[in-house]
Amino acid sequence: MKATVGRVAQAFKDAIVIEKPRIYTEVTFDRKLLLDVLLLMVGGTATALQGVVNGSLSSHTSPGFPPWLSFAVGASLLAVFFLVDTRGGKAVSWRNSFKTCPWWAWLGGLPGAAFVVVITLMMPIRGPAFVYSIYICAKMVTSLVVDSFGLLGAKHHPMTIPRLVGFLIMIAGVLMVSLDK
Repeated sequence: MKATVGRVAQAFKDAIVIEKPRIYTEVTFDRKLLLDVLLLMVGGTATALQGVVNGSLSSHTSPGFPPWLSFAVGASLLAVFFLVDTRGGKAVSWRNSFKTCPWWAWLGGLPGAAFVVVITLMMPIRGPAFVYSIYICAKMVTSLVVDSFGLLGAKHHPMTIPRLVGFLIMIAGVLMVSLDK
């Protein structure tokens, strides 16, 4: 019991680092960074539009149809991407993947399905600004916890004062957007 408490205490010490802000010298502005930012902006725009479109479709059909349609269309496009990316599945060592990959990594579609269903249900009721402000907040909380503890095989990035301040500013912004009447 004492050893478990010690491991938990050490995990919290590793997760939270109080340090002076520093300039990260490994971050440079180049074309690859610009392309990465643009691709992430396209992805963010796509998920914002997906919720609005699915919410509208659910108002005209049923709440279960838009998530199904999203995954059917998405699965079709992703099947093509998978076949091109892996040369028809030949570029992946499946036997090795099944041996080395953690069991929970194979369940990656479940959070995506939960996201699509919840967003589809909430969008017609609450609207995009409210829904996505809460969604972004929950995503950031989860990301910071995963980063701080290096959970699920993620790279460990300790919580620092600048990250905490940025997070608190974001929470204030979310509250301003979502609670404004």
